[in-house]
Parts: sequence; C-alpha cells; structure tokens
Amino acid sequence: MALVLARLRLALQIGGISRTGLATFVAGWALAVLGGLAGGYAVAWLEATRSAVGDLFVLLMFVLVFAAWAIGPVAAPVPSSNLIDPGVLEQYPLSRSQQVLGLLLGGVISPAAAGTFLFAAGGVAAVGVDLAGRVAAVGGAILFTVLCVAVSYALRALLAQALADRRGRDAAIIVSTVLLVGMYVLGHTVAPLLAAAESAAQLVVIVLSWTPPGAAGALAYVLGAGDLLGGLARTGIVLAAIAAALLVWAIALHRRLAGGSARAVATPHRASARELALVPPVLHGVRLGAGATLGAASQQLRYLFFRAPKAVQFVVMGPVVGIMFGGTQVHTAGLPFAAAIVAVAMGASGLLNLFGYDGRGVETTVQTGASLAAVLRGKLIATSVYLVPAVVAITVGLGIAAGVLDQIPVALLAAAAALLLAYAVGAAASVWNPYDQEAPQGDRSTLSARLLGAFALSFGVVYGVGWLSSWASPVVSVEAVLLVALALAVAAAVLAVRVGGSWLDSHPERLLAAFTPR
Repeated sequence: MALVLARLRLALQIGGISRTGLATFVAGWALAVLGGLAGGYAVAWLEATRSAVGDLFVLLMFVLVFAAWAIGPVAAPVPSSNLIDPGVLEQYPLSRSQQVLGLLLGGVISPAAAGTFLFAAGGVAAVGVDLAGRVAAVGGAILFTVLCVAVSYALRALLAQALADRRGRDAAIIVSTVLLVGMYVLGHTVAPLLAAAESAAQLVVIVLSWTPPGAAGALAYVLGAGDLLGGLARTGIVLAAIAAALLVWAIALHRRLAGGSARAVATPHRASARELALVPPVLHGVRLGAGATLGAASQQLRYLFFRAPKAVQFVVMGPVVGIMFGGTQVHTAGLPFAAAIVAVAMGASGLLNLFGYDGRGVETTVQTGASLAAVLRGKLIATSVYLVPAVVAITVGLGIAAGVLDQIPVALLAAAAALLLAYAVGAAASVWNPYDQEAPQGDRSTLSARLLGAFALSFGVVYGVGWLSSWASPVVSVEAVLLVALALAVAAAVLAVRVGGSWLDSHPERLLAAFTPR
C-alpha cells in the first residue's frame, strides 16, 4: 500500500494524461538534474581544496539546502498537491507507517530530491579522494536526501492544522521570511569574514559538522581522514534526525485522526465602525470615485495584508526575492541592472495572477455586471500601493549599501522601466491564466507552466535590454537606452491593461469558468 500511495503521488506530479503536465514534469527533472550537477561540481571543487575554508563552504551549502527544504512548504506560494495534508491523508484506509513510508518514497523519487542527491554526492568526483571516501559520499548523499524530504513533510504535516488558521499562517509566513533573510545575510557576510580567518573557519566547521545536515555533508571527509568513530557518530546523528522526523510526522497524522487540533482560537473583540471601513485608509487620498475600480482596489488590499494567506506570502516574499536577485548583481553588473532585476522579480511575484485571491467570489463579481476592466485596474492600483514604494526603497538601499550613490537616479529609471514591464506581463497573464490560489482548478501543471513562462519572459526582456545597453554603450549612453525602454514599457503596460480589460468585459464567462469547480 505504501508503494501504491507513492505511485499516486508521482501520478499527481506528472499531471495525469495532460501533455503540458508531462512536459512540465520532464522539464522539472531536467532542471533539477542540471542544478544538482552544478551544485555537485561546486562541492567537489571545494572538497578538493583540502582546506578549512573549503569545508566551511561545503557545510554551509548543506545547511542552506536543508533549510530551504524545511522552510519551503510554508514560504513558497506555489500551487501544489495537498496530498500531504493530514486532513486528506486520513481519507485513505492506511496505517500510519504506510502513509508515512508511501509519501516518503514518493518524495524521494522527485525532481527536487534528485537535484538534492546529486548536489550532496558531489564529493564522489573530488580529486584525490580514495574509494572509501567516495562510498561515504554516496552514503551521506542518500542520508541527506532522505533527511530533507522527511523533515520537510513532517513539518508540513505538523503545521497543517495550525496553518488552517489565519493567525497561524501569518506567524509562519513572518518567521519563514525572517529565516530566509537570515540565511541570505549569513551566506554573504559571515562566510567571507570566516574565509579570512582559517582558525575561525575551522571552529565553525566543527560546530556545523555535528548538526544533522552538516553531519551528512561531513561524513565523507571525516571517514576519509580515518576517523571511523567520528563517522559513525555523525551517521547516528543523521539517522536519529530522520527517525525523529518520521515520528513527528506519524504523530501529526494520529492527532488529526483522533480529533486533535492546533487551530488558534481568536479572542472576540469589539471593532469600531472605523475599523470595519470598506475602503482602506491608504486609498482615501486616491481620487478613484465610488465604483468598481475603488471597490476592487479596496478588496485586493485586504487580500494582500493578512486576509488571504497566499497573498500575504507574495507580499512578504516579493521583497526577499528581489533583494536576493538584485544583491548578487550590484557589484558585477551595476546598480541600474540590479534595480531592474529587483523590480521585475517583485512585480512578477505580485502581478501574475491578480484574480487569484477572489476564489468563488469571482462568480459574484461577474454576476453584478460590473466592468471587469475596472476591476483589473483596481487590482493593479492596489498592488502599486506597496510595490512601487518597496522597489524605490530597495533600489536606494542597495545603492547606499554598495556605495554607488551616483548611480541611484539611473537605477530608479531602470527600475521604473522594469516595473512597468512587469505590469504589462502581469496584466496579460492575469487575464490569460487566472486561477484560484487557494484551490487551483484545472490542470496544475498547465497553470504552473504558464506562470513560469510569464515570469521567464519578464526576466528575458530585462536581460535583453541589459545586454543591448552594454553592447551599445560605446555609441549610446545608458540613460538613452533606458528612456527608450521606459517609453516602450509604458506603451506595453497601457496596451496590456486596455486589451486585457476589453477581453474580460467581452468574455466574462471565461474568467468565471477558471474559478468554477469541475
């Protein structure tokens, strides 16, 4: 029965008989294998240095990959199967061990797990490693992959009921975001400092090698150094962590079946009429007039700020993703290009599915006969309330942190062009590919493929403009290229909003069908 459940999970990953689902599944495997091979090459190269700094970076990579697995189920706002939710699992007449082992096996046979294994097994290809070290590297990679999958699924099952409550979701989103930012800061500040001090790096290596992910990463070089007792101890740590994760997973399933609940109980309180105002204060100064645009903007803002869990995730994760993308580009490609990457990353995260938080409310919106073009404009305005100030603040902050204050004006121009491009792509994608963020209808693989395609298009255009600017720099200034790009982005945004709004008004049944269960 565990094998049957694993096969069911794989079938859901493939997407049934959908060609798009199958293509997405194959592409996911290809990207995971390529990414895993790239990470494995980095591990092999670092281990071949035979230095404390190399070992430090290897263990930091293991810890960061493990943390991504642990935080991912809560922080990543993507449509996925809810098969791991205990509320769904208890519908299957299986024992706890069959449920846990079946889903664990299905999780191990997945693109993400394959990439993780190839990354962790990079020590096999390190130069100068004997046979025992290579075997230990494979064993450590297997343990590390199982550990990541088990901990990720155990946390998701444990938090499933708590995340059903709005306060629990909000707390999990905030905590996961803080952890993600902390990992980014750790990798970009602490590691270079430790690299300058061999003794400090050696101390951190010792500490990390006794954590579960670090123990799996250190297993190869510990055994390679002849420390059999240390290798056995670290193997025991990883096995104990896996066993603890499986136990927590089984307990979470049992508590749900027995009626246990981790749902937070809200304390009743009296709210004033001002607190229940339908129009948020931030829109009081915006001259929209009473109508569908103002109503849609007000509704969207309440989704974005602690009313819809997926919307909150996008609001919180957008700046984090933008900083991570842009922070790596400031010193290599310059602040203007980094600001454009920040803008398009944040815009893509918040604009690609503007109707996604309405759910069954789309039916009411369509039945009122209100202009869907006005609704689309209202949602764009609501997103701009937080998106534009955030992009400006991050651009200025990156300029100050990098010490390139003179580049900030040009960077703001680049950010404006990229953000308008994101508005154009977002408006088109929201009309072409709307779906319910909380419970996607239709083929998830097709929806995800379209979403990723729109995201890739935005990034591709920004990289193309950046390449054109660098190529034409001997003849044309960067400012001239950005002004042309800004004009084209304005035209594209206006055209996308108008054409998309007209199409929605002409075919409201298409939007309704995307949110109707079938």
